[in-house]
Amino acid sequence: MTRERLNKFLASAGIASRRKADELIVAGLVSINGKVGKELGTTVDPAADTVKFRNKVVQPESEVIYAFNKPVGVTSTVSDEHAEKTIADFFPKDIRVYPVGRLDKDSCGLILVTNNGDLANKLTHPRYEHEKEYEVVLKGNEQKIQQFAKPVKLDGSLTQPIKVKIIEKLTGSRYVVSLTLKEGRKRQIRRIAELLHLQIQELKRVRIGHLRLRDLASGQYLPVNTSDIIA
Repeated sequence: MTRERLNKFLASAGIASRRKADELIVAGLVSINGKVGKELGTTVDPAADTVKFRNKVVQPESEVIYAFNKPVGVTSTVSDEHAEKTIADFFPKDIRVYPVGRLDKDSCGLILVTNNGDLANKLTHPRYEHEKEYEVVLKGNEQKIQQFAKPVKLDGSLTQPIKVKIIEKLTGSRYVVSLTLKEGRKRQIRRIAELLHLQIQELKRVRIGHLRLRDLASGQYLPVNTSDIIA
């Protein structure tokens, strides 16, 4: 008998990430063998126990992970009635997946789409410190661009240091800059740029962990493995 935590089981079945699964459990939306339990840390035997979410039996799914090149203008979700276009519009309707983290509507580039909630948790939680690299076209002062490397206060706490590398100087005061983060606060790069009085003209994510966007065309996706992303 192999038991595992209920939130991990729900994540592996593509219901939600582990953190979101905890919320579903506490809300009483999950039952085990007909009994609703709201205690975190509950374990199940996938081979013997019947787990239901919203009264539907949960079946573990085969893991799928896709690298997707999100175009500008696409919202990083699978469901949003106010969005003109979401990531779900690019995938077959019978594939139940969700994006790992967010890439704001005005940005483009690499985002992972998966049913592996455990992987999603590892890539989005700051304690795992998996790098995410962005190529940004910035307009402004070169000295201020270098200040991206210094922690700043956002949402009441200091950000982690950012790796800064100027790739190319374009015309005038425009630069192509590589920024590498180990955390991903909401619109972090854009908010820091605003604090530094720098103008972002393009923002593209080009790497998550070991996985690079390379020549994947905008709006296209391809299957990848966990080992392609993290060790």
